Amino acid sequence: MNMNRIVLFSIVALMLACSSPKKKSNTAQGANQEDFTKMEVLTDAQRLVASIEKAHRKDLFELNEAVQFDLKLEFGGTERINGRVYLLTGGSKVKIEDVNGLQYWDGSKAMVLPNQEDNEKARFDLLTWSYFFAAPYKLSDSGVNHEFIGETLLGGAEYRANKMTFEKGIGDTPEDWYIVYKDRNSDLLAAMAYIVTSGEKTVEEAEKDPHVITYEAYTEVGGIPFATQWNFWTWNEAGEMNKLLGSATVSNIEFTEKAGDMFQLTASLAN
Repeated sequence: MNMNRIVLFSIVALMLACSSPKKKSNTAQGANQEDFTKMEVLTDAQRLVASIEKAHRKDLFELNEAVQFDLKLEFGGTERINGRVYLLTGGSKVKIEDVNGLQYWDGSKAMVLPNQEDNEKARFDLLTWSYFFAAPYKLSDSGVNHEFIGETLLGGAEYRANKMTFEKGIGDTPEDWYIVYKDRNSDLLAAMAYIVTSGEKTVEEAEKDPHVITYEAYTEVGGIPFATQWNFWTWNEAGEMNKLLGSATVSNIEFTEKAGDMFQLTASLAN
């Protein structure tokens, strides 16, 4: 009788020992399958956006309320910006301090301080250059649409690309469009072709003079990669870049977890 109990106990113990690892293995396999299924339901366009955002560490970028950096930019043979740019990571407010004074975007209009007059040139500078800096983190904003183009050439090299458009009323110039090129090896944003209407040109007029910005010389700040060299070129649908139009250098990038009064108009005037 005792021997039977011992044998029975041994069998039960063996069954429990064998079943536990199998349960753990099945759970892990189920999680992997779930992740795989989630990836499968994404479209090609969504996958491209997600891979860029992951490579650019959007999760870390959005932990900060503001970012600031030095920008030296020349376009068309003229120095456009040579100063410090301050940007809410959400993009709603921008400030540029340079030798020409202080330019300020409060979310609805652009001003050149201290006179506070609305200024169209300042509006373009504040919104355009800050957008190019934050582009990897704006790809999946509400009202932004992506169409997967597939494998396409740019400057003789092959990239995977999306065409990015905007719904009506989204952004300052919703008529503009972009071609988003992803680096095949790093998944980083390699370039963006674009048109600029600026509220002054029709889409047809703007499409006669499309440009492309190439993002180069990436470096990491706090684990987040940033392109420190921008080059602007002529562009056509064949992906040819025949003429260099301008260039910019980005340096001294710093994050601020809480912006405080950094973007308050009174504080800007006091400075």
